[in-house]
Amino acid sequence: MTSVALYARISTDDKGQDLDTQLFHLRKVAEVHGYAIAGEYTDEASGKTVRGRAGYQRMMQDASKHRFDAVMAYKLDRLHRNVREAINFVDELRLKDVGLIITSQNIDTSNAMGRAMMQIVAVFAELESANTSERVKIGMEHAKAQGKRCHAPEKKLSRYQIEKAKQILAENPGISQRELARCFEGISRPTLIKGLREAGLIGDGK
Repeated sequence: MTSVALYARISTDDKGQDLDTQLFHLRKVAEVHGYAIAGEYTDEASGKTVRGRAGYQRMMQDASKHRFDAVMAYKLDRLHRNVREAINFVDELRLKDVGLIITSQNIDTSNAMGRAMMQIVAVFAELESANTSERVKIGMEHAKAQGKRCHAPEKKLSRYQIEKAKQILAENPGISQRELARCFEGISRPTLIKGLREAGLIGDGK
C-alpha cells in the first residue's frame, strides 16, 4: 500500500484560508485511492521560503528516512511558489525515492505527464508570486520617495542547493569557487559562497 505525507499551509496574513479544510480534502483523496497516511505536516507561513516552516522541514527529514512514498498537497503553491525551487524540490524528492501528488492540479510525478504538468503549474505560481513582489517593490519605491529606508531581504541558499553543493564538494574537494558556481543557476557566486560558509561547508580560504 502506498503511504503518503499530507502537507497543508496557510499564509499568516490570509484569514480566509483554513488548514482543516485542506487536510479534510487530502484525507478524503487518500481514502478514495487507498493510500495509507504516514503523517500530517502543517505550516502557517509564507510560501516564498521554507525558512521558518517547521512542518515542511520535519516532512523533508522524514522523507530522507523514507517514512512515506509520496508527499500529497492540495496545490503546488502550498509547497513552493517559485518555479526553480519547485523543480528542485521534486528532484530532491526523487533522490529520496519519494513522489509528489498535487490533488487539485492532476500532478503525480510518478509519470512523465505529471512531471510536465508540475512544471507548467509552477510557472503560473511564480507569475502570481512575481506580481505580488512587483507590488511590494512599488511600495518600497514610494516609501523611499518619502524618505523612509527600506532593505531587500538577504538571499539564502535553499535546502536543495546546500545538499547539491555538499555532494559536489564530497566528489571534488579541490573544486574552485568559479567552477562550483557554474554548477548553480540563478544565484550569484558571492551569494553561493557566503551561503556555503554559513552552512559550514567551506572555510574562509576556500
